[in-house]
Amino acid sequence: MPHKKNVILADVNIPYKFSIDRQKNNLFFCINADEFSDQSFQSVALDLDTGLASIVPGIRNGFASAVDQTSGDVFLGGSDGIFKYNYSTSDIDKPGLVNRTDIFDMYFHNNLFFVDTAKQNLYEYKDNTKILVPEVKENLIQHFVIDVNSDLYFVNPTGLFVLAKGSKLPVLVHGNDISIRGATTDVFGTPYFIAHDGIYCVNKISRELSLVLPINNGYGLAFDKSNNIIYSDERSVNILTPC
Repeated sequence: MPHKKNVILADVNIPYKFSIDRQKNNLFFCINADEFSDQSFQSVALDLDTGLASIVPGIRNGFASAVDQTSGDVFLGGSDGIFKYNYSTSDIDKPGLVNRTDIFDMYFHNNLFFVDTAKQNLYEYKDNTKILVPEVKENLIQHFVIDVNSDLYFVNPTGLFVLAKGSKLPVLVHGNDISIRGATTDVFGTPYFIAHDGIYCVNKISRELSLVLPINNGYGLAFDKSNNIIYSDERSVNILTPC
């Protein structure tokens, strides 16, 4: 199906690590802070209906994000831990849910899951406690996503792996010749991956990566409430709508 590309936000510094609140049609992501900032990264909230973007001021080195699509809760992760986003204040609530942990990646599937930057381990946040996910404790994890079947996909320097629900061992899906920079699910819970050269999905039968759409220098990926693709390159946030 042919698509039309529209730029939602231009002249931004490597928009990355996308999460979307489909109830409010808000996109959350990180950007590289400018040279005058005392931080390396900043969390951004972008209203997709109005195109208005704002920096979330209270989080240091805001990097990762996740959204509970059922409750509408938004979680932001940075150098000091994980915090809930407050729409009323356009800032985070303190104290944090997880403290004294630098957060690299997050995703919400029944519970909040996150990766710490230091060890690149995967944790589940459950009953106000962080729990190491035992099936992948021996694996470095950089990006990850959990699909509608509760299968866990994760990326590390070796490539893309899947841990099927109920399995004890992850299986390699694809090697590291494709530089995957992010993972997400669409409105149906189907997993997608963004790489330097395009957007990919997984062929469940052959367990191979399939190119959905070639793009140049991809960074962030999300699907809005109408299942339109939102993606970023180095300098802009873009939406693809059917022609």
